[in-house]
Amino acid sequence: MKITLKIIGLIILLIFLYFIESIIFWMIFGEGGQASAIMDNGLTKLIMYVLPVIIVGGIGFKVFKKE
Repeated sequence: MKITLKIIGLIILLIFLYFIESIIFWMIFGEGGQASAIMDNGLTKLIMYVLPVIIVGGIGFKVFKKE
């Protein structure tokens, strides 16, 4: 049961990070052509999609690490 709660917590954290990152991106670049052009950049895609997974993966590794 504890493992299930930890996994659910990590999934909620990942969704929260995606949400916050999207809000920050929207506040900086707005909507329209400029945001679309920025989003086509590979580094932006890496930051928007992979960075939260790396953060949650690192936290998950520390949480599930055998002592």
